[in-house]
Amino acid sequence: MKDNKLEALLERLRGLEPCAVAFSGGQDSAFLLDIAREALGGGVTAFTVFAPYTLKRDIRRANDIIACLGVEHRSIDMPIGEEIRYNPRNRCYLCKDAMFELMGREAESRKIRHLLDGTQADDRKALRPGMSALKERGVLSPLREMGFTRGEITELLRERGRESWITPADSCLMTRLPHGFEVTLETLTRIEMAEEYLIEEGMEQVRVRSDGVMARIEVAPGQRRLFMSEERMGKVAKRLKQMGFRYVALDLEGYRSGSMD
Repeated sequence: MKDNKLEALLERLRGLEPCAVAFSGGQDSAFLLDIAREALGGGVTAFTVFAPYTLKRDIRRANDIIACLGVEHRSIDMPIGEEIRYNPRNRCYLCKDAMFELMGREAESRKIRHLLDGTQADDRKALRPGMSALKERGVLSPLREMGFTRGEITELLRERGRESWITPADSCLMTRLPHGFEVTLETLTRIEMAEEYLIEEGMEQVRVRSDGVMARIEVAPGQRRLFMSEERMGKVAKRLKQMGFRYVALDLEGYRSGSMD
């Protein structure tokens, strides 16, 4: 069954040359790019949009995967638009719309007929406001069309020797801020520095939610115990305060996707 789906995906992609893959560095778009390269060779290009709220670890991962695959890669910078500067509730739609407008222009300038993204079948089970923007912009989602789930993608990446591409689902830095909060480069940098530090401390899935004053740390439920020592709590609080946070707290419920919504 899985092999049949993969062959159907390859056949679908062969009919989309030339195409560009919206490549974030996440495992779903990495899998799509890998299969598209297998199907089309030089007939696929990777487009990556970098915004100030893009995670630096995603940028590093994207560059590493591109180096591994050897496909043509176009990086596109996108500033914080005025329409999302105060982190509105429809920020995902507005961001996706702006991103795919930029990628659409790039595709048109290169005479690339099809723009693809890595949305997969499980994404329709969750709230994905940005998906409306994809549909409006005519972006194709072959993984979703073929019914690939995240679990199947993970399994296939392992089979293809791509274990290092398997990562927890992530989101942009704006999801760490309250709606209506002004987004500044200083605030985004501080949050990312805190998360990078906590990852270095052994936290595998971490979010630092902030209102600009407090750092509210969310980690995977199984890792909350890592904070249960006076030494660790004091060390983390001291380091995050050095970064500019006034208060530092551990969220006792642990990591929850979209907890600021």
